[in-house]
Amino acid sequence: MDKQKNNEIKLIVVAIVCALLLVIGHVILTKAFMGFIWTEYVAAAIPFVMMGLCIFALRYAQKKD
Repeated sequence: MDKQKNNEIKLIVVAIVCALLLVIGHVILTKAFMGFIWTEYVAAAIPFVMMGLCIFALRYAQKKD
């Protein structure tokens, strides 16, 4: 595999992880998980994790371009 495809695969993985974080964020906010204390912390942390992933992806793409 050449370097260009390898770089694109890394960015695709970041996009898939962001999509999974969105799904997880919606699932943990259902009534089934409302009794757990960790639900609030995870729901609050997800946007910050996504922001960090996006900043990483932007810097990575900028460096490789």
